[in-house]
Amino acid sequence: MSENAPADGDALTVRRAEPADAPRLRELNEVTLRQVDAYAEEAVEEGMDEDLEDVEANYVDVGGDFLVAEIDGEGRSDDAPGIVGMGALEPIGDSTFQADAIVRPEDEPAGEITRMRVDPAYQRRGIATRLVERLEERARELGYGTLVLDTTARQTGAQRLYEGFGYEHEDTVQWREYEVLLYRKVLAHGDAPAE
Repeated sequence: MSENAPADGDALTVRRAEPADAPRLRELNEVTLRQVDAYAEEAVEEGMDEDLEDVEANYVDVGGDFLVAEIDGEGRSDDAPGIVGMGALEPIGDSTFQADAIVRPEDEPAGEITRMRVDPAYQRRGIATRLVERLEERARELGYGTLVLDTTARQTGAQRLYEGFGYEHEDTVQWREYEVLLYRKVLAHGDAPAE
């Protein structure tokens, strides 16, 4: 199996999320965060995930994007999820979470990568790598000079992924019961993950 292929005989497509994807986005968000014991049920009940109901308005229309990784191929059974990964890009502003705290004045315009999730059954197959590559490409197209993001201390795989792309751990903050690591990267044309 190659680094970027989800499974033998399957094709991976990265595309913009559509309104009909909302139920799967919520499901994928919950499944992946529960896997690493980082699902903040109380925050979700308070409306934290409402942005997933309308990604067009909450991400695309404000100068960002929301992408999904979808599998279509011979190896996919009818009951397997088509969408196996997701990731978003949003401009730094009122709706950003924690990472905006490390944006410097010289970083503007800056964006945040958020909502990075890969179905546990499809992890370690290059799907997150493809999503980050495409999100960084979109960030450059949209004119962002710097990207920030956050992940919990419990998500060691995510930390390795981001550090492999050159994101630098700048700060650690506490949010509810979670230790949240904040990362920053100044974009340059032709950036690629470290080998």
